[in-house]
Amino acid sequence: MLSMKNDLRSIIDDNMEEIIRKEYCDLCEKQGVFYGKRKNFRILICKRCGLMWANPFKYFVAGKSTNFDYWGEEIYLSHADSQKKRFHKQLKTFIKKANVWDPRSLKILEVGPGLGFFLDTCEGLGIKAEGCDISERSVKYANRERERVRLGTLDGYYQYESFHAVFAFNLIEHLPYPKKFFSEAHRVLKSGGTLVLETPVQESLFHRLARIAYFFSKGRLNYLSVESVGHIYQFSKKTFKLICHDIGFNFLYQKNMNSPFGEIWSKSSLVCFDYRPLYRLSLPILWALGKLTSQGNRLFILLQKP
Repeated sequence: MLSMKNDLRSIIDDNMEEIIRKEYCDLCEKQGVFYGKRKNFRILICKRCGLMWANPFKYFVAGKSTNFDYWGEEIYLSHADSQKKRFHKQLKTFIKKANVWDPRSLKILEVGPGLGFFLDTCEGLGIKAEGCDISERSVKYANRERERVRLGTLDGYYQYESFHAVFAFNLIEHLPYPKKFFSEAHRVLKSGGTLVLETPVQESLFHRLARIAYFFSKGRLNYLSVESVGHIYQFSKKTFKLICHDIGFNFLYQKNMNSPFGEIWSKSSLVCFDYRPLYRLSLPILWALGKLTSQGNRLFILLQKP
């Protein structure tokens, strides 16, 4: 296990492309306020929209980080069935909330499809779906049977008003410039189209307790889920309300949900952080309480273009 962790560190170091320093909120362009500190970066928060981020942070360029791509892919593959069941449920929610009469008439784009499980789910329901991803390795896997994912991002590639829906699961917290993503998603959506997102959210039981633990331990217990690599942002429900106001979406639906337990439990054995035994001891309890109280750690949200 120690060898795997060291290999992971070297892989990340070898594939770093650029360090970004960001004193201002990417969405509001307001000066960030100091929230906390880690060894190599500070955590800032926007007082207007509640967005939290790491400063500085590092990001990867499309197609360049071929060794890093999906370092935990064995975890996702081992939980493929549960992932597809979850995607099927979320698709059904989208179809209901967006008042879709004939799902087979839809044209969907998924940004960051990874190994393609959501696209598999769409195809199982007869829905036309395609994707784009910056990971060469995941694109190759998703296209193993047929071409459906291109290597790249939203940026300027797709035509104006091309899709009925854009889906992005656990993606926006990784993007260096989230406002650009929201603007591009708005551009490629048809009138009445829906942006469907899933992302970790501050208004959850886990993240509320993590912030309490952080301050009372004076930063020694840090489970804030904001890092200089990976989850560089953490969104708030307030953030999405202001995105609707600033970019031109209508709020349609939101619901807290839990990360799949098997997935986060497996990841916790690979990701490097302090006080791992305490984290793993509390994880099952907090996961169960989050589900019981409807305060899961992720937010599933639908925004509609007028």
